[in-house]
Amino acid sequence: MPGRDALVIGINMYDNIHQLRPLRSPSENAEEIARVLEKYDHDYRFSVRRLPCVNDVGARGPMVCPRTSVTIRAVKEALIQLFNPEGRNFPDTALLFFCGHGFRINSGGIQEAYLAASNSDPRGEIMGISLKWLRELLQKSPVRRQIIWLDTCHAAELFNFDEAYPGDRGQAKDLCFIAASREFEEAREEAFARRGVLTGALVKTLDPTTQPDGEVSNLRLCDFIART
Repeated sequence: MPGRDALVIGINMYDNIHQLRPLRSPSENAEEIARVLEKYDHDYRFSVRRLPCVNDVGARGPMVCPRTSVTIRAVKEALIQLFNPEGRNFPDTALLFFCGHGFRINSGGIQEAYLAASNSDPRGEIMGISLKWLRELLQKSPVRRQIIWLDTCHAAELFNFDEAYPGDRGQAKDLCFIAASREFEEAREEAFARRGVLTGALVKTLDPTTQPDGEVSNLRLCDFIART
């Protein structure tokens, strides 16, 4: 069975608290997703990398750390390692889950959206992880199956399908994009929980015991989320 790698990012801490307030739920959301992906049967289990990560002194093992900062450089390096690593040792399936702040910048009438790292400054020169850059990374990636789940504001800026699909520019790929909000929207949280609505829907749908035949597919994920 080809490799299945996942990068799960949950960022609570931000340096510029006047522009990006600290959050409570992203690390918890990311850890929930990580544990769901790791508990599948052997053939379908993901090898999960957490960011930021801390090793729990108890029996739980690695977990997404709620009190650690993550730089833009660290996030970009982790994304490159997942989707376009050096050499020929890359997975058949790569999954990204990101939970944290997202923001848009309007410069000269041109809109651009970013995923925020801890050192992002929306009003300065240190922005974040450009979704345009991420699209281009996915185009160049040799990974055949790419899964992107963004539980953040303005996430659907990534959904420029004319640019996202490689067409004749690369190998045919299976792409699954799920965003918590459209490009002009902010993400929502569940009414009685700290987790995002998207994270809650993913956790419920990814549990194979909730499916009649025990299988989880992109179509079932999208159908359930659309009804949430």
